[in-house]
Amino acid sequence: MANADVPVVGMRPSGVVPADDTGAATASRFRYQDELAAAHSLSMLHSQGIRVICEWHADFLIEHADDTWELVSVKHLDEGSWTFGKLVDDGGIALLFDTWIALGRRPSVRLCTNAGFSTTKSPISARTLQELCGDRLPLGPVEPADKACSAMAWALLKVASKSKLDHVPVVDIPVSGMWTSPEGLPKGFLDAVRAFLSVLRIEVFPAKQHVRDYIIRMYVEPELRRLGRDTRTADACYDKLLETVHAASRDNDGRPLDPVERLNTPGALSLPHKIDERVRRRTITPETVQTCLTTAHAAAVPQLPAGRRPPRAAGGRKLETKLTDGGVSGDDRKQIQGLRDLWHDSWPRITTGFPQDLEVEYALEQEILNLVRVLRLKLAGQSHFGTKLIAALHERLRVDALRDRPALALHDTHLQGFAYELSDQCLFDFLDLGASP
Repeated sequence: MANADVPVVGMRPSGVVPADDTGAATASRFRYQDELAAAHSLSMLHSQGIRVICEWHADFLIEHADDTWELVSVKHLDEGSWTFGKLVDDGGIALLFDTWIALGRRPSVRLCTNAGFSTTKSPISARTLQELCGDRLPLGPVEPADKACSAMAWALLKVASKSKLDHVPVVDIPVSGMWTSPEGLPKGFLDAVRAFLSVLRIEVFPAKQHVRDYIIRMYVEPELRRLGRDTRTADACYDKLLETVHAASRDNDGRPLDPVERLNTPGALSLPHKIDERVRRRTITPETVQTCLTTAHAAAVPQLPAGRRPPRAAGGRKLETKLTDGGVSGDDRKQIQGLRDLWHDSWPRITTGFPQDLEVEYALEQEILNLVRVLRLKLAGQSHFGTKLIAALHERLRVDALRDRPALALHDTHLQGFAYELSDQCLFDFLDLGASP
């Protein structure tokens, strides 16, 4: 009989082999679980989440920036609602409790489900538990917490009496009508249950036929808007993320190690190294999510991400001088300044805020300057050189013609505006350097 009062102290969940690690082998059958793992992965972008580890101790783990962890269990019911006893047993609360004890009572715990909660008392209702551990404060009366804790303690002991729970003792179970009393509970067990319920959160999601649309609308689209990206890519972005979560969740431990790594990496075959490698394969980071949100392209990109005409950008005097010296007409100069204004207004809305934006901007700059060089050689010696260079730039500078299409919602006019910004930075002008003096 295991002692529920003796926790395993000082162990991080990611550094401990789960007691049951068979979940990853069958995760492909649980798309609903993947959907909710994707939702929680998305939430890391604006929370203190560092990573989600799929199929580790629970359906997935969430690590937070303050070095705290959260065990998350996902339970879907095709029909009906949870009764109190069924919620503790089939709903996975007993297993969550057992794992929580094994990990030294350090993590918080969360149950995500689509089902409703019965109001039938046996001896308390599932609704009572949901009201105690849910996000919403109930308006009506709630069962006293001490009775709920006692009932939960007896319910956990009942599960342990018929199935193996390593950290829950096996005792004689009284009739359910006596479960609201702590009398007869093992020493310290009620305190452990009370501490568990204080860190248990119950979260309700839609059923599997509706959860995709819910997550796209409630998680993906707001993140895309926050990043200044086109929300029409939401479905494609979500599919990419779901594919990534599924790959992290499935059993891939049979993949052989690279022999070179095995021979050259100290401790490659040690248990800690094997655990770290397994965790890495099952980990989703904010950067992983960010990549999924920035690799999809809309079929058509709006010219005005802000939905209005851009205001006049600071600077532009050097560009105006270069255009005038190149013999560009006043009407063309006005249009060109407007495109530069568009670039300054759009770029902060289009970009993601991640370091990859600098790489994209640099690559665009080099491609534009290379194109300018080619066009200069082609147009050298022709009359109205400046105007022809501008016309050729507008014809050739297109998003779909770029050597490497950036994973940003860019329109052709954004590229043209960037070209004129580069001219304002004195990187090229509109004079025919090949013409005779």
